[in-house]
Amino acid sequence: MRRLALVVAGLLAAAPALAATQKKPAAKPAPEPIARDLMKPELTVPSLRYMMLPPPAASAAPQAPGSSVRKEEGFLPHADVGLGDPNSDLAYGAYQRGLYVAAFKEAKRRAAERPPSPQAMTLLGQLYASGAGVARSPEEAARWYARAVDYGDRKAMVALALARLGGDGVQKSETEAAKLFAQAAELDEPEALYNLAVMRLQGAGVPRDPAAAVRDMKAAAELGQAEAQYAYAVMLRDGTGVERDLTESALWLGRAAGQDDIPSMVEYAIALFNGKGVAKDEAAAASLFRRAAERGNAIAQNRLARLYANGRGVERDPARAAAWHRLARAQGLNDTWLEGFVGSMRPEDRAAADRLAAKFGEGFGPVALSTAAASPKP
Repeated sequence: MRRLALVVAGLLAAAPALAATQKKPAAKPAPEPIARDLMKPELTVPSLRYMMLPPPAASAAPQAPGSSVRKEEGFLPHADVGLGDPNSDLAYGAYQRGLYVAAFKEAKRRAAERPPSPQAMTLLGQLYASGAGVARSPEEAARWYARAVDYGDRKAMVALALARLGGDGVQKSETEAAKLFAQAAELDEPEALYNLAVMRLQGAGVPRDPAAAVRDMKAAAELGQAEAQYAYAVMLRDGTGVERDLTESALWLGRAAGQDDIPSMVEYAIALFNGKGVAKDEAAAASLFRRAAERGNAIAQNRLARLYANGRGVERDPARAAAWHRLARAQGLNDTWLEGFVGSMRPEDRAAADRLAAKFGEGFGPVALSTAAASPKP
């Protein structure tokens, strides 16, 4: 499943020059309340690394369907014990190794135990949803998610909510999806908090409430979710539902960038380059642009090309500038200024740039422009 990246409105315009004498752009209309894709609660089901843990102790056994589940009672299906350890559960370990049939059989066995494992039910739902080890059946996936929800599994709540949003194997309903996200959010599930915040911003399934959206997004960010950290930074930067604060925005961008979130890397690099909300550091900005560029981000490739062309944050290197420009252009990001720069180069330098572009282009797939982030531009 794809990983959601957020898009800041108006990012795909041609990049301006980096020169200090750059003219100010013409006045722009008021920005949208939040990034366009932030209005689409389509975050995919998270990794299963937290789903398949050893059965809880008898004192913390799952409650019967329909009973209430409260955090203070100690039933959190995703306790910290064994997180990320494939050996902590046979079904989970098999799934991680790609042994989907074995994972299905083991999860089915655990789901039939008394008490049953809600995590196993959630894994069965995921296997049916993706058609891994069993014929794909969105309807069967939704049924297993619903059973796990009855036992209080927060990951299943998110998965079923997403199915509700798309009508995948179950009747489409934004209202029911919002209820499931809210239920999981009460259990401090970051994916649920994130999606609930998006729905509150859009007014989908719930009344539009930017202030509540900020609260939920911040909670998800504090739980370490990179996409939420990026989104919260955008809200702080644009003053969406919260007082505008560039310093706090840069802080959250830095945290998300530290988790290798590509849009955040680009956005934080721009903040560093311009010294907005954080101390100006062109060398650090160049380093972040390079990290994102090497992962195939077209906007980062374009910005890095301009840095090499102007010798800002890096040693001036026309060949590298031309190489990164060509990689960005191949993804659809055209830059008239860089085209002129490359056209003025000597033939032997352009040949060197071709060789570098071929080398730099190895080992990464392009990150589509619609999933990149970079605004304002350095």
